[in-house]
Amino acid sequence: MSSKDKVVNALTSIGALRFRISHSSLLHISLLVLILVIAAMVRLLPLRWGFQLSEFDPHIHYRLTKHMVENGFFAWSSWTDPMSWYPYGFPISTSLYPGLSATAAFFYQIANALNLAPAAILSSSVYHPLTADPIFNFCVIFPVIMAVLTVLVIYFLGRDIGGKEVG
Repeated sequence: MSSKDKVVNALTSIGALRFRISHSSLLHISLLVLILVIAAMVRLLPLRWGFQLSEFDPHIHYRLTKHMVENGFFAWSSWTDPMSWYPYGFPISTSLYPGLSATAAFFYQIANALNLAPAAILSSSVYHPLTADPIFNFCVIFPVIMAVLTVLVIYFLGRDIGGKEVG
């Protein structure tokens, strides 16, 4: 067998490894990826005004997430935030539901264990010194992560209930 025949045989065997995918499946996957990108882009729109949390509730949930990461998941149950509602503090355990912050803390710890947690972005920023905190950076990106995961969950739920067309 000549070297030319060996090369031809090698190339034809590589061609056999090609994925066999129908046009409808390719269209289906492409639309799902497009919807995931749109969901991420919608949640990324506020970043054009800066890498920050908007309004008050995200800051409260950021502080609770930071407290959970630093002190454990059940630390919220006895925590009174001394930085809010001076002089008595804000009673977290009787005022906030911990689900959002616990989810953010859980995903942050997974990302941190995989070395994927966002590092300090613009850490020398005069305008927003919190950007030096990786938990803050994660809380800014967290809505994007949850939007993409929610779209995926709803897709698979719809596909299980109504078939490929509903998903």
